[in-house]
Amino acid sequence: MELNIKARKRGLTTEGFLGLLVVALLVALYFFAGGTGGFYSIQNIMNVGRVFSYLFIAGIGMTMIIITGNIDISFGTVISVIAIVMAAVSKIDKNIPVYVFLPVGMAAGSILCGFNAWMMARFKIPSIVITLATTQIYYGALLWILEGSIYNLRPNWTWFTFKANLFGGYVPISVVIGLVLLAASVLFFKYSRFVKRLYAIGNNKRGAIYAGIDVNRTLIIAYMIGGALLGFSAAILATQGTRVTCTVGNNLEMKIIAAVIVGGTSAVGGSGNVYGTALGALLLAIISPALTQLGVNTYWTDLFTGVIIVSAIVVSGLRGIGLHLFRKNSAPARMEG
Repeated sequence: MELNIKARKRGLTTEGFLGLLVVALLVALYFFAGGTGGFYSIQNIMNVGRVFSYLFIAGIGMTMIIITGNIDISFGTVISVIAIVMAAVSKIDKNIPVYVFLPVGMAAGSILCGFNAWMMARFKIPSIVITLATTQIYYGALLWILEGSIYNLRPNWTWFTFKANLFGGYVPISVVIGLVLLAASVLFFKYSRFVKRLYAIGNNKRGAIYAGIDVNRTLIIAYMIGGALLGFSAAILATQGTRVTCTVGNNLEMKIIAAVIVGGTSAVGGSGNVYGTALGALLLAIISPALTQLGVNTYWTDLFTGVIIVSAIVVSGLRGIGLHLFRKNSAPARMEG
């Protein structure tokens, strides 16, 4: 039995396998997608970096939520709302500093996602039901208030996407922010008592309650943190042009959830980490430009993404069954010893 335990410890983790897959894919793209003049052109790499950034930053919050055994499918619509709010603030007065938009967007996201969690806690509504409902409410409100978009934004509106590049203009600031948040979130997940409560809720909600954890309060805070982080993702997406539409975040929640699940977070809660989410976000950021460089129609992107999600869920399920059998078989051995 000790040999089995050691073998299990030496086994390749989901994150390790995903990391190897990403490396293998990047190497293959160098040889089959035009080298430094194709997939690895400066502009393409910068675009991949931006996509990775907004997927991963949003994925941090989604990872926290899914670990608890819940979900939020309103993320895409909330991103649209945040983007519109930031654009509307910019139209109030052209002298409002650019750095004001981000905290305003973070506050809006925190309120909207926090409302989702409050409704769950107050009325005992499953997360998928309430967030499906609020998706329709938030999007309907946008269409009711606006005529589809806010346009003719101030000249420096696109500063965050096109001007705020570091290291000679080759590294978007969104990538730097994403990497900083990756380091911060890894430390947060490792040392924070709050995150330990999230794992406890995901593994056994009733047990967490008996342990003295305020489940409702913890979930509301987790959702609010996730909503605040959406402010960064919305800023990256909204500042790619001088017009912001109500659909800027449409269907983005599926890619965010995909990044989290592909990264090894259990779809039923209780396990997961942010560096796995980072690898999942990077993989998804690579898919579309990789297909383009290989001459494959980008309509296949959704198919590839769907296959990856299903594969990740199947692997997650098989790992869960394996772990259950391992624990079941190892229990008598421990008793005999």
